[in-house]
Amino acid sequence: MSKKAPDAEKAENHERWIVSYADMVTLLFALFVVLYATSDANPEKLQVVRNSIDDAFSVGVLQGSNGTSPVFGGGGLTPSINEVKSKTFTGLGKTLNDFASANGLEGKITIRSDADSITISLADNLLFDSGSADLKPGAQDVLTQVAAALSGLPNDLRIEGHTDNVPVNSPDFASNWELSAARASRVLRFLAEQGRLRTDKLEAAFFADTHPVAGNNTPEGRAQNRRADIVIVYPTQEDLKRSLAGAAEKKP
Repeated sequence: MSKKAPDAEKAENHERWIVSYADMVTLLFALFVVLYATSDANPEKLQVVRNSIDDAFSVGVLQGSNGTSPVFGGGGLTPSINEVKSKTFTGLGKTLNDFASANGLEGKITIRSDADSITISLADNLLFDSGSADLKPGAQDVLTQVAAALSGLPNDLRIEGHTDNVPVNSPDFASNWELSAARASRVLRFLAEQGRLRTDKLEAAFFADTHPVAGNNTPEGRAQNRRADIVIVYPTQEDLKRSLAGAAEKKP
């Protein structure tokens, strides 16, 4: 059995307090929000509260620091959310890439991270036949895998339908708007019913050809634009501030 070097073990022990401290701060913040939501709000005190939250999440924990917290980072609460998002992105990316590689689906399942979200893109021909909103038999295996990967997340999920700019050629849909709406709805229903994801966390959106990720002047570009996106939404510090302000306004 190997032993750690004395210096390495000592350094590790010095860092362990950070985890406990982070847990304590998170629990105290959650307790504060609950107590505040159940109390009578005062507009003047609300501003003091909001300023206090900003200060609490931006000052340094260690004496003599320059305002950078070793737990949350220099930008207040948002970096901690970004850290969680980064870990989620890495984990989902590995899971979905491994699944795609094992099933010959490279390039048909992609994942990207944006400022306030993580987006899983599924190629339309992976899920649907041309001009159809009925799931192909193989699509169920894909969506089941995606649902399993998402099942432990507390985030809201937005299911988006996208098309290229070629007019739809189907008696079932008047335009790409109807087609993208039906496809988004169908994916959402599967994730809720077969994937057993929480319905209060799901919403559908449809965009036809208005949100392309590539040019529509080539077959390859149009193929990239025909997709179903599953967007994992993350709150920002401004979202939390608005939530507190909204709670105050609802008080009599």
